[in-house]
Amino acid sequence: MKERSSSFFRYLAYAMEIILLFVLGSTPHLLPDIFGAKPTLLLCVALTAAIFEREIPAMVIGIVCGVLIDLGYSNSIGLFTIALTVVCFVVGYAANNLVMATFPNFLLYALVSVGGMFMLYFLVRFVWAGVDDYGTYFMNHLLSRMIQTYICSIPIYFLNRFIWHTLGNGE
Repeated sequence: MKERSSSFFRYLAYAMEIILLFVLGSTPHLLPDIFGAKPTLLLCVALTAAIFEREIPAMVIGIVCGVLIDLGYSNSIGLFTIALTVVCFVVGYAANNLVMATFPNFLLYALVSVGGMFMLYFLVRFVWAGVDDYGTYFMNHLLSRMIQTYICSIPIYFLNRFIWHTLGNGE
């Protein structure tokens, strides 16, 4: 019974974190625009939760964060929802079954995942859509967003590690 209550409180903590960071990231003028962009904090939450959780809970967190990212940044549900669900499943599987979930491994997962997610977004929304001057948008907005998101994933990793260790790992 203790496992179920600790799992409930852990998922409640993730939900509160998702809501807080969604509000923080989507409220205008709350976070400063650095080089024309703000970090995508929910991407950080999904990746860090996927490191500590099993595959299915990681996917659910990925779906929730993906829907909120799509609604907050692109006004359509789809690209981040699908991609983040797959990424969270793969990261959750790899972190639990293939490679230990250590901080250096997380940095590698985050680098590949954040870069891949934003490059996919750039290709679908700008290159394949035929938007003129997409290189300028990439240099002025997406590159700084990628770097900021990667940097912000580090403190969120430690926050979610604290949640994981404090509220039990469900085993």
